Amino acid sequence: GDSITRGAQSMDTMTHPDFQGRGIFTKLATTCYEQAERSGYQVLYGFPNPLSYPGFVNRLGWTHAGDMTHWIRLISVSGISRIPPPVRPFVNVAAKLLPKGSTKGFEITYGKPPAGELEPLLAAWERAAAPCGVHRSAGWLDWRYAESAENNYIWVCAYQDDALQACGVWGMQNASWGSVADQRAHLVELLGSDIRALKAVVAAVIDQASSQGAILLETVSNIDRLNKIFRRAGFYAHRQAPFIVRTLGQWTPEVDVLSNGNWHIFGGDIDTF
Repeated sequence: GDSITRGAQSMDTMTHPDFQGRGIFTKLATTCYEQAERSGYQVLYGFPNPLSYPGFVNRLGWTHAGDMTHWIRLISVSGISRIPPPVRPFVNVAAKLLPKGSTKGFEITYGKPPAGELEPLLAAWERAAAPCGVHRSAGWLDWRYAESAENNYIWVCAYQDDALQACGVWGMQNASWGSVADQRAHLVELLGSDIRALKAVVAAVIDQASSQGAILLETVSNIDRLNKIFRRAGFYAHRQAPFIVRTLGQWTPEVDVLSNGNWHIFGGDIDTF
């Protein structure tokens, strides 16, 4: 609803191979939840991989609320080792033929817009995110897409008649990640109500990601109006990512936080992006 609740995301879970099968995962997780509750957190969410999913749902009281679509848009396959070199030129041509949309009718700029221009877009996000979503504010955006994340996040804005209509943020692991960097670009924000402007932002992000050598552009979303844009811009539904939720303590929310249909999740809400 209109209230802001302290929530957190389940991120890394690891057990040394020599100590697996001793219940350490369960003990660590339980201690983590107790600490979070003492710190005032009331709800947790996460996106477990297939190995950790059973432990969360069967032993730790999490609910599989539903699935989020993982979208992928191929850009260039030159850096994908699994594709044989002789085939790559043909696949690259096919990727370039994918639809991406148009920026026609909008002025595209790069860089975070002034706070005053961003506020109406954030207010629209809050209205659309009801009843459950990750609260966005100018401060949250500064923290989430800070330079220290080493993902070279870039803001892309679509203006019409000098008025900001939509904006987005995308990023890709930079050289600081060393051999871990995999040339996968992530679309982490799309703010705005004008569908044409949102399409223009996506088209501009695809062009920019291509110019910076990305092999693909990906995001996760359960937002219908954005998912329709992705389909028309050459994205395909790669897989369904399980979305799990857990409440802490005796908290009784006014809405059902254990139902996927009540959540509004996109890109930057996921730690791996």
